[in-house]
Amino acid sequence: MINADFCTGSVLISFGALLGKCSPGQLLVMTMFEAAFFPINEYILLSVLEIKDAGGSMTIHTFGAYFGLTIARVLHRPQLDKSRHREGSVYHSDLFAMIGAIYLWMFWPS
Repeated sequence: MINADFCTGSVLISFGALLGKCSPGQLLVMTMFEAAFFPINEYILLSVLEIKDAGGSMTIHTFGAYFGLTIARVLHRPQLDKSRHREGSVYHSDLFAMIGAIYLWMFWPS
């Protein structure tokens, strides 16, 4: 159950790189792929490379950040530079950001 929470945290970090740039359907597909790759990354770091990761900085934060940036690069289409005026806050991206912030506030209080 704890590993599922860590995987969810990694997905929420990846959402930060993609909010406003892709649709909720694309975010759902990304979530499924990331949930599949997270345990593989964790196994490689902790078992194969025997890295001591206190606090999950590499398995959660670094993986989530780089996964989100990689997906943003894959989804980038240069011909869409003409539609930059439409980039900005919309209702569903604000809603996802609020839900993510509440989730992190509940599960990782400081």
